[in-house]
Amino acid sequence: MCHLDAGDIYIVGGIVDRNRYKRLCADKAEAQGIRTARLPIDEYVALSSSRVMCTNHVVEIMIRQRELKDWGAAFEAVIPIRKRKAEGGESDSEDGSGDA
Repeated sequence: MCHLDAGDIYIVGGIVDRNRYKRLCADKAEAQGIRTARLPIDEYVALSSSRVMCTNHVVEIMIRQRELKDWGAAFEAVIPIRKRKAEGGESDSEDGSGDA
């Protein structure tokens, strides 16, 4: 089970490096011996589009998890409905694209 430790320092990335600079942040952290981790998104919520989130959503998810002690509730409280898959695997957005 993934948990957030009050004694740890968390650096939330602000550089999207999946296109031009693949693994830029991860490689730099590895080179400097900094432990990395991902939010356990796939274990708790099915997304209709990319797992890339804005920085403020990531921080808010982390805050909610510390308050609620429940990843599922934290994701549900923060991730917009338009980014979640509907029951049966369809997107919740009106056009079915998954993004509004």
